[in-house]
Amino acid sequence: MGKKIMCVLLCLWFGQIALSAERALSDRAQISVLTIGTGPMLHELYGHTAIRVFDPSYGIDRVYNFGMFDFSTPNFGLRFIKGDMLYYADYTSMKDFVRSYVYYNRSVYEQVLNLTEDQKEKIWHSLENALTEENKYYVYKFIDQNCTTKVVDIVNQDTNTVVEAEVTDNIKTYRQMFNDYLDSSYFLKLGINMILGARIDQTNDKQFLPDKYMMGLEQTKMDGKPIVKETKTIFEANQELRATTPWWDTYAFFSLLCVVLAVMSYKVKAIRYSLILIIGLFGAFFLFVNFYSFHVEVLNNNILLLCNPLLLLLPFVNTNIRMGRVLHIVLLIGMTIYVVLNITSEKLVVTLPLYLLTLCLLIIDRIIINKKD
Repeated sequence: MGKKIMCVLLCLWFGQIALSAERALSDRAQISVLTIGTGPMLHELYGHTAIRVFDPSYGIDRVYNFGMFDFSTPNFGLRFIKGDMLYYADYTSMKDFVRSYVYYNRSVYEQVLNLTEDQKEKIWHSLENALTEENKYYVYKFIDQNCTTKVVDIVNQDTNTVVEAEVTDNIKTYRQMFNDYLDSSYFLKLGINMILGARIDQTNDKQFLPDKYMMGLEQTKMDGKPIVKETKTIFEANQELRATTPWWDTYAFFSLLCVVLAVMSYKVKAIRYSLILIIGLFGAFFLFVNFYSFHVEVLNNNILLLCNPLLLLLPFVNTNIRMGRVLHIVLLIGMTIYVVLNITSEKLVVTLPLYLLTLCLLIIDRIIINKKD
């Protein structure tokens, strides 16, 4: 009996999928772009984009989501760093979708698109096609392929319209755009700026961030008419419930800490060499990422001139006066080149406390060795 019930349920489920793929929407159907506000977690920092299909005639109220991933994936962290982490598309009900973001106090905005019946059908079928097993998975990329770009591609393709990219704060370098969302955590900003390479110092010319895409839709016209028919605020986050930045997670605190460490390193050799080794280990990690990762955003990273893996050798070659002097010169030349390469980049400002600490460590080390000579 149980097997028969299971067979019936499976038939109904597959039948529903087949019908949804073939069924046309009614003339009451609406297609909307949903934009989700930022959150405190790393994967929530830049917001989220999804598409809603609402057709009261057929009882359809689905939200198609291209930002799905599984934390339980084996070697999740390494795969994410490598750049072969698979994200996937799925859908949920509008009610459940909104409820989850209300729970986490993240704003939800809806833009109802001003589309023809044919355009609605095309988007609907593109979304359904994206759920098929051969299409639902994709390799996540920070800039080129994410939850927003997947929506952008579908809307652009099926409306034959390119959504405006030249909106407020969207014509900046990628680094500047990323940093705009990181003011609440200096150490997170520092880490992201350190791990991302030369590509993100290029000027952006596309839509890949949720709130910028929302602004782009507002400014886009299709056949002389606005592509957005109506904008609704489904839920507005309560900013008073947002966590405030702790005193220790600030640029000022880290700058002061670097000054204290520099002074202590002059007096205590163990502190000086411990800091040098820690910075060198960061460099070894960034070097590993540079060769290991498929993410173009982390390649050609000049942070290696600041967090130089050669720093790991310094405590051990200083016993040889000549080799120690040569290594100091090489490291200082690298740090000078780092400044030149980043003179117009926010990366230099963000990493400046660490830069000055490293510079002080090298100078102090050289002074003390020269005194011994």
